[in-house]
Amino acid sequence: MDIDSVDRKILETLAKDARLSYRDIAKRLGLSHASVSTRIKRLEEGGVIKGYAAVINPDAEGLYPLCLRISAKSGYELREIGGRVAEFPEVHVVMRVSGDCELLALTLSEDKQAALDLLARINRVEGIEKAESHVVLESLKLSGFSLK
Repeated sequence: MDIDSVDRKILETLAKDARLSYRDIAKRLGLSHASVSTRIKRLEEGGVIKGYAAVINPDAEGLYPLCLRISAKSGYELREIGGRVAEFPEVHVVMRVSGDCELLALTLSEDKQAALDLLARINRVEGIEKAESHVVLESLKLSGFSLK
C-alpha cells in the first residue's frame, strides 16, 4: 500500500490522540473532512491502521509487567508460536527478533503470582524451548506515550 506524506501526517496525528474526530484532524492538517475520512478508511482497509486503543500506565494501575525472551525448539515455526503466545489476554506485545532469543513479549498481570502463573502457561506452549522473564522495574514509555 502506498502511503504518502499526508497519510503519514494523519497517522502521526492519530498516534498522538486517536480520539480526535475527522473534523479535528482535518482542521489540524488543513484538509477537508471528506479527505481525512476517505484516507483513514483506506488505511484501515489496507491494514495500516489495525485498531484504536487506550495506553494504560501499568505503574498507575498497579499491574505487574514482564518482558519475556522466548526461544523455540528446533523445527517449530516462530510465527505459529508467536501467534499462540499472543492469544493470552495478558500479553500485549509479541515481536519476532534476531539474536539469541527469537521472540520478545510484554505482559501485564494483576500481581506477581498471576505473572508466575502466566509464565508457567506460556512455557507449556508447544514448541517453546525457554521463556526467560525479566521484571520491568519502571515503565517510561509505551505506544509512543511518555509515562513519566
